Amino acid sequence: MAHFYFFSSYFFFTMTYWVFDAMFAALMSFPSERDVIFKERASGSYQLSAYYLAKTLSEAPTRLALPLVYMLVSFWMAGLNPEFSVFFFSTICSLLSVLAGESLGLLVGTMVMDMEKAMVALTVFTLTLMLVGGFFVKDIPVWMVWSQYLSPFKFAFDASQYLTFNVNVPCDGSGVLKICNNPDIHYATPKQIREELNVEGTASFNAMMLIVIFFVARLASFVALRSQRGDERM
Repeated sequence: MAHFYFFSSYFFFTMTYWVFDAMFAALMSFPSERDVIFKERASGSYQLSAYYLAKTLSEAPTRLALPLVYMLVSFWMAGLNPEFSVFFFSTICSLLSVLAGESLGLLVGTMVMDMEKAMVALTVFTLTLMLVGGFFVKDIPVWMVWSQYLSPFKFAFDASQYLTFNVNVPCDGSGVLKICNNPDIHYATPKQIREELNVEGTASFNAMMLIVIFFVARLASFVALRSQRGDERM
């Protein structure tokens, strides 16, 4: 039964690595082109909304390609739940977490156009979201509970675990799951396993929250970029 925690570690590493990668790659998108953006906007060559949309859409395929290849290979090598539906929806959640992380990176990058300051700000912000994501810290102080609901790590992590642990598992006396310490209980249900691992919400709920983070952060990053020059047109 120790494999429960192996699986959890796999999903946490997967979500953390690719979200980090997307965040820091997206961070550089606009600060590195700051002078070009302002110059072209000043000349009236195109609207900011057209540039923003073209920039983000053109980078999306390259941002998703490597995480997709990673999931195609590593999911089966890790010996996870072999159901294709679990693999498919876990991959979808992984890609959604990448897009959500990219949006947060864009948001910080457009709010702090100085590259060095943006790097420091995103590092602190990202590490905070990772710590409250549900793997390192289980008991979050009451006054900080709200912060975990800003974390794409949490939603991607919970969605993947919800999908993976979907069958009854016999108790083997290992004591890994507390519920199995009761001699009258011979197997752990999916609900009991998820409660043991502090999984919150269904897979669809967590996926929806990743989509919400994606859209809200994208919109906020556009507004932040637009505010950098008050005389720019939409």
